[in-house]
This record gives sequence, C-alpha cells and structure tokens, in this order.
Amino acid sequence: MKLDPIQTFVEVVRAKGFSAAAKRTGIPLSTISLQVKSLEKTLGTRLLKRSTRSIALTDEGQKLFQQTSEALDVLTQAIDDVRSEPGTLRGLIRLTAAADFPTELLAKAVTEFSRKHPKVHFQITLTNTKLDLVSDNIDIAVRIGVNTAMDAVEKRLLDVEWGFYASTEWIEGNGRPETIEAISSFISPAPALRTYLERVVLGGTPLPKASIQVDSHFMARDLMLCGFGISLLPTGLCVEPVKKGHVEALLTQTIRSSTRLNLTFPTRADMLPRVREFAEYLSDLFKNA
Repeated sequence: MKLDPIQTFVEVVRAKGFSAAAKRTGIPLSTISLQVKSLEKTLGTRLLKRSTRSIALTDEGQKLFQQTSEALDVLTQAIDDVRSEPGTLRGLIRLTAAADFPTELLAKAVTEFSRKHPKVHFQITLTNTKLDLVSDNIDIAVRIGVNTAMDAVEKRLLDVEWGFYASTEWIEGNGRPETIEAISSFISPAPALRTYLERVVLGGTPLPKASIQVDSHFMARDLMLCGFGISLLPTGLCVEPVKKGHVEALLTQTIRSSTRLNLTFPTRADMLPRVREFAEYLSDLFKNA
C-alpha cells in the first residue's frame, strides 16, 4: 500500500474538508478525492461521511487517523532530517585516530567547523586498534600510510619526520651506538608500525630486538626521557627535550625517508559533502600550523 492516500486522508481530517485540504497542500481537489476513495476501496470500508459542507469520521476512519497521523509526522520529520539542503551541511561525521595522536589541532578543527556548521555532529574514537572503515562505519581515519584497503581513498595531511633519540643520562651511561645493530635497550613500536618503519623510514634495515614494546609514541618518548633506552620517534615529539639538552638525536644518517600522515576514507562514493568539506578544513589547518 502506498503512503500517499493515507497522508492525503490525514490532511483532509486535519483541514476538516476536501477543499481546505486542497488549499493547504496545493494538491488538486479531484486528486485528493480520488486518493481518499482509492484508500477506502483498498481497505474495504468507509472512512469519512461526507456532506456538501462538512465531513465526519466513521469509527474505522477515527481509528485509522489516530494510529497513523502521529506516525506520518515522525516519518515526515525523519525524511526532512536526512534530506540534503543546498548550502547546508548536516549529519554525523565519525572520525578515528591513534590513541596518542596530538589532539590540539584536531580539537580546534572540530570546534571551529561545528560553529560554522551547527547541524554537523562528530563522533571521535581515539584508539590504536585499526578499525575497519566499512564494518566499523568510519567516515575519516587519520593514519600513517600503511596497509590501506584497496578501495580506500587517501588525502595527504602532513609528512612526519623520524629520528632515533636517547636521553643524555642514558648516553652518558651507555655511549653512542654507531649502527642500528649496536643499539641496546631498544623501545620498540608495535609489530605493524615496526615493519612499516623498517621498510619506509630505514630503507629496509631491520630494527634491533625489543627490550620493551609499546603502542604509544608518548609512552615510548617518556620511557626514553626516563633513561630506559633508545626509541625511534616522530621528531615533533622531541623538539623541546632536545632544545633543553635533555635528549640527543642519534644515527641521523640511517634515516632514509619521512612518512605520510593521511586522511583515509572508505570509498570516494562515501565522501559525503560534510565529510569532504571537513577533510579540506582539517587539511588546511594542518598545513598552516
């Protein structure tokens, strides 16, 4: 059964007449009359008692009106809520990034974008678990370019420089290794990132055996600062400790390449206008930072 005749019937009852319903909806009077008659024929019962000046509901008509009018309002509102409006962005953006991703610029982007587009809402998940973009219903993932799905779309966010770092305290007690193989007390990243760094950043050179393994850059940096050992870290995390003389960069000649931090999307077709515009906004913010 089509919903149009039921909606027309509800409009006739609310307008208290066929002519009034035609004026309210902009639907021709003949069409309204035909749709109500068609509904009565489909249901096999009379819904309205008609006179030249008024209408009255039968018992069946009263029951149908009571049980459908509110439901139709809910349905109409639901359709309005998801309907695209030219020039208006609305809806939910689901974003994920690593648990130790620096959140200052991300928080700024979300706040400013929300003020500009108040009908857009965000759901942010910070986790080191690699969520599936499709099955976990993710709109944007902030990731290092590793193990990307074949049909995913990537947009460059920034390049990440890497370096081996150790605290001056550790260096005083253990010396400066001349090769990667000579590193002792290595603070290792998780296996997937470790393999990626070996292949891309070190040009195929294997990292030493792990003395400890962590899945957080911040934890690795703090262990290094406490004198646990040497860690391979994004240079941005060590700028201040290096300036203060607490940390030194080691084996700089072994670093072959930077890595790309990407905005990753499930497919191009899933890049809704709100997702695409926020991605551009976030990208511009990182470029100008």
